[in-house]
Amino acid sequence: MKESIKNMKAYQAELPAEAVKAKYGLSHLARLSANESVYGPSPKVYQAIRATAADILGYYPDGQATILREAVAKHDHVAPESLVFGVGADELIQLLTRTVLTPGSNIIIPDPTFGEYAMHAQIEQADTKKIPVKLETGQVDFDAMLAAVDEKTTMVWLANPNNPTGVFEKRSDILAFLEKLPKTVTLVVDEAYYDFVDEPDATVAIDVKNYTNLVVLRTLSKAYGLANLRVGYGIMQEPLYGVMQAVRLPYNLNTYQIVGATAAVEDQNYLNQVVAKTQVERKQFQTFLRDNNLTFYNSQTNFLWIKVGDTKKVGEYLLSQGYQVNDHLNSEWIRIALGTSEDNVGMRKAILTIMK
Repeated sequence: MKESIKNMKAYQAELPAEAVKAKYGLSHLARLSANESVYGPSPKVYQAIRATAADILGYYPDGQATILREAVAKHDHVAPESLVFGVGADELIQLLTRTVLTPGSNIIIPDPTFGEYAMHAQIEQADTKKIPVKLETGQVDFDAMLAAVDEKTTMVWLANPNNPTGVFEKRSDILAFLEKLPKTVTLVVDEAYYDFVDEPDATVAIDVKNYTNLVVLRTLSKAYGLANLRVGYGIMQEPLYGVMQAVRLPYNLNTYQIVGATAAVEDQNYLNQVVAKTQVERKQFQTFLRDNNLTFYNSQTNFLWIKVGDTKKVGEYLLSQGYQVNDHLNSEWIRIALGTSEDNVGMRKAILTIMK
């Protein structure tokens, strides 16, 4: 066993809904801890999967996910040959670290951010440099990130908008940072929550063609509502593209994933409806937080990062009231995904009660 992973702890998943309901005597539980979409996927996803012939089960799927590749390339205005598909963005994170990192190298990440970046660096026996976000705004400190680069740095990770803070970085700021980054350092911009952003120039996907050391990740688990189907993709140039295709398992997406994801991508009307509802709920919730003098970072996602003090106490109370949120990322800050309008109203009342 690798010395670097001997003491790693398993991912802490949510308690099963039925177990929570039984424990607290609840008839309804709002699952708002994993940033899933409460609206689910487009109805066209179900239709596409049901229409898939049963006789495919004895054969391997399309290893290149051709119809999905074409749909994504058309929607994102990128070359089909720049797309690598994975089982969620998680698999792409794993493959990128496996491909780029070596023992003794290091990555640079904002702090806090998505935990898988550091976890996979640890598996590959690489070090992680954590650069605190700016305290007042939660923005990435690009100057400090750049200053942390040394001769052993091989990757920089940016979740944009960031998870768990929800904070969005402008495309111009990311590109200015990339211009100063050594070409030997790969910048990965994880745009898992990109669809929820209501500002212009929200993505650097269109810039990948200009930088061999820029990678953009996307997932269909969030705004598209396909968390259970597990589909993600990366946009990148050669030579990284060819190597990633080589190390990727040949048939990593099954036919139901490919067909369902394609239907989701092609139904942009449904996606726009989900995003619009989420943005309305986000605005109302942030107005509530502001009006009640609660500390939070301005979010461009489908979740909120709120300073509550004792997160375990607050998280346990919200759970007892039927609101399952994420209380294990920080001792003072809690992450709450946006739910239905009704659930959001109820959760705001619960927050006021526990924060008195």
